[in-house]
Amino acid sequence: MKKKLLHLTLFIFLFFWLIAVSIYAINFYVLSFSKINYFYDVEWLEKNYVWLVFWASIIKNKTPSDILKDRLKVAYKAYHEWKIEKIIVSGDNSHSDYNEPFAMKKYLVELWVDEDDIYLDYAWFDTYDSLYRAKMVFWVEKLVLFTQDFHLKRAMYIWQKLWIKTLWVETNLQKYMNESYYNRRELLARLKAFLDVEIFKSKPKFLWEKIEIVTDEKINEAKKWILEKTK
Repeated sequence: MKKKLLHLTLFIFLFFWLIAVSIYAINFYVLSFSKINYFYDVEWLEKNYVWLVFWASIIKNKTPSDILKDRLKVAYKAYHEWKIEKIIVSGDNSHSDYNEPFAMKKYLVELWVDEDDIYLDYAWFDTYDSLYRAKMVFWVEKLVLFTQDFHLKRAMYIWQKLWIKTLWVETNLQKYMNESYYNRRELLARLKAFLDVEIFKSKPKFLWEKIEIVTDEKINEAKKWILEKTK
């Protein structure tokens, strides 16, 4: 009986040890993709057309949390300094009384971002979904991602696996409540990202008709064409 119990204990120990080692090995692999095109300030960016702001929680269903405000503030700075032209805000709108993209858009408009330069992605379920739809729905070929360091590195891994040229800007403007929790949660979030990308080849829950992001260059070309035709 003691021998069987010893074997069982050893098996359980080895099983959990293998799980722990696998999680850390996968995390190391995911983080290995976060060493290029990484910026700490928008001033280092060249001009790019589109950038993506990931959701974070909103307070009382209307006010962005501190984490989300910082993402939007840094993105606005890039917009204000003519580093980018168009913005995709990706968030959760799975309930009629909870609308993250609308709250994000409202905050950006209050910062003097032109409403026509903001595109809403309502079908956020996770980071993988948002990035996949940026490619397959919004036809994005080059993108700037704005989010905090603890989240950015996972997003960098996913986006490079989707074969899109991407730049990354960190938005850590302050110390956040529960920051240690977010860092711990990332261990399992990176594992999920690895499974979505490498094992299951997952597809987003929702994919709809393609939405073309119209750049200022295309708008000016259209205006020029109209003027020539009306002469």
